[in-house]
Formats: sequence, structure tokens, C-alpha cells
Amino acid sequence: MREVEAEGTLSSITACLNKEAGNFQTTWFRGQPNYEHKLIPSIFRQGSSFRVAYHEQKMFEEFKRRYPDQSDSHKNTYEWLTLMQHYGLPTRLLDWSSNLLVGLYFCCINDPDNDGALFIFDPTHMEDVYKFNDFLEMQVQEKSRNEFFNRIIYKLDHILDGNCKLNGFSIQELRSDLYKRSKFCGLSTDSTASFDSLELKIELPNTQDPDGNLIPYVFSDIKRAFSNIVPFKAPHLNPRIRQQHGYFTFHGGMFIDGDEFIPVGEMEDEMYTGNSLIKLKISKEHKNKLLKELSYAGIKEATLFPEIEYQAREIKMLYSSEINS
Repeated sequence: MREVEAEGTLSSITACLNKEAGNFQTTWFRGQPNYEHKLIPSIFRQGSSFRVAYHEQKMFEEFKRRYPDQSDSHKNTYEWLTLMQHYGLPTRLLDWSSNLLVGLYFCCINDPDNDGALFIFDPTHMEDVYKFNDFLEMQVQEKSRNEFFNRIIYKLDHILDGNCKLNGFSIQELRSDLYKRSKFCGLSTDSTASFDSLELKIELPNTQDPDGNLIPYVFSDIKRAFSNIVPFKAPHLNPRIRQQHGYFTFHGGMFIDGDEFIPVGEMEDEMYTGNSLIKLKISKEHKNKLLKELSYAGIKEATLFPEIEYQAREIKMLYSSEINS
């Protein structure tokens, strides 16, 4: 990730974009009002340092239970998560916009005492490399270690063959040996096992070591796939996503009872984004001036949030005034 600065005008920010991101194939923007904050979805802001534990799977299922009428338009896990995000529930999504001005608005609208950050991101590379798969979706759906490990051992045959290894134990071994399996899927209580590795057998035809001995296969650890970050373009299922030119990144990682079970991938890490992420500092002194420029361009709360309560708030502001006694 590159970090850059620009003067506090729309024209200087645009010039900086042309210089730093001119070769991007696609450009998404995300504004955060505090420059020090990382690109971490709200569901992962938990644990002892945040003094809260979220039960993601239970929230997901309860939300779907309360709004069954939404199932016609929200067909899969990712679309349900966008709806949950819309209504303020913590999710593993981050919001992005294809509109520079929208990203800049969210960078400037809050936290006047701190510099803001405008993230500029080209999702093209990550769209090619990282895809949605069961490894990511199961983190939303499984609420305990037991369920998580049970799914790996019994339900992922279309991805994993019986020769792969979980924490060094072969899947075949775990299926046939009740004692070993109980380390991962407790019989009466939830497992306390950590998730150390998931190794996939890779066949190596005609491969030899330096001494000329055949190497028929190797085991490759694919645990990192559970921490992947996937950009996606959700259907514009509600007016707010449409107004904000909204896109999302889905972040792998998992907490159980407030403790990190699967590491959360950090988007700022070049391992994920390479040269496709830029962080532009917006000085706190320039926030109000930029917000005024944005309002001239029609970028303000009432245009970005088309819901009735936000329209009512603007109407009240437009047609009320103070009375001096």
C-alpha cells in the first residue's frame, strides 16, 4: 500500500489521482474519517480490546428469520450481508464506491479533530485471484468449532479429497477414528482445538528430488484461503447502494466467543493488494472546506441516503431558523 498526500481541494485530489492511480483499470474509493484506522470490517472489531463479542452466525440467522420477505430479492449469503450492512448490523463487508466524491464525503463528514483517509483501490487483480468459495461462506454459517471442523471433515468432498490433512491428521483418519475426531468435534461439549493447518495433497507427475528420487506428491497448506479478501459487485437491491455507487469487499477471518479463530486478512498487506491500494491523507483542516465543495456538486447526506428519515432531516434544516430572544 502506498501512502500519499494532496492539498485540500477537489482539483488537487484529482491531480493526485491522475498521477498515482492513472494506470488503474477500475477504481473504487472508501473514505474513513480517522487516518489511523485500518480497513477492518465491523464484525472483526471485537475481542477483549473492544470489550464485545459478536455471534455472527446467530445474528445472520436471526436477521433472515425476521425478514423472510427479503428472501425473494436476496438469494445468497453475500446479498443478505449487504442488507444487514445497510441496516447497521456488524458484518464482514467493507463498503466502497466507484464515485470519488462519495468516498471523499465519508472521509470528511465525521471526526473533525483527526486527519482522514481516502483509500483508492483497483479490484481487478483481486477479482481474478480470489473467488467466493465454501471456505469463506462457512465462516458466516458455522457458529462453533464443532460445526466448523465437522464441515471440513464431512461436507467438503467437492473441494477436498480424503487425503488432505487437518492439523496433521488425514481426513480419512478423522472419519474412521472416533477418539481423534473428538479432538475437533467434541461429543458433549464444543471443541477447544485451534485451526493450525489444512493441507491439500498436490500430485507431482515426473518430479524428482536432487538425488533423482521420484516425488509423487506434496502437501500444500491452504489455510490462508480462509483469510482471503474478495471484491464483489452486489446487485443494487436498495436505493442507498445505487445512490452511493456501492461495491463491497468480503473479508475472511473468524472469531468464536470473542477470540480470533481464523486470522483476519489485512487489506493493507501487499500480499493481498500488491500495488493496487493507495491511502491518501486528507488533513483535518481541509475537511469542512471539502464538504462545502462536495455540497456544490450535490454530494450531501440527503442525496447519499435516500431513505425518508434523511429527507425529513434535510427538510427540517431547510425550513427552520433560530429565533433570537
